[in-house]
Amino acid sequence: MAILKKQTFSSITTVLALLLALAGNIAYIVNVNAEGYFQHASVSTASTLAVLALVSLVLVVVLAQLPLKSLAEKIVDLVSGALRIAAPAALIGAAMLLVSGRAQGLAFIYFSNEEVLAEVQTAANLSSASCAIAAIALLAVASIVAIVASFGKMKK
Repeated sequence: MAILKKQTFSSITTVLALLLALAGNIAYIVNVNAEGYFQHASVSTASTLAVLALVSLVLVVVLAQLPLKSLAEKIVDLVSGALRIAAPAALIGAAMLLVSGRAQGLAFIYFSNEEVLAEVQTAANLSSASCAIAAIALLAVASIVAIVASFGKMKK
């Protein structure tokens, strides 16, 4: 309980951004591996950016908990600040790459001609499209939360 008393608004929102980014990455992995339109349609760069953002957010949280003095604290603050900027940028990039990779498929599933809709809008395809939208939304919300978290102090 003592560790919770030492946390600031920014450290709590950073953890929230970490959890949202993790959920978005899991939704993306489910989207690629589940049956449906986007099965085996990976966007490897988006996955790489999401993992880099996750690692950055974990490092920010861990570095904030280290009790350091003097020069080491200044260096850790610089590294932590750079990571707090890089994480939302990577999350935004991952979300944009997913939008780019999924836009044509989503348009095909949801906005096809009347004659094609019966064939295209199967349960598997609609589930795959919903999962893609969820992954994009979770990564976008995680990036917004990470941006908000980057404006505060990580230590009291």
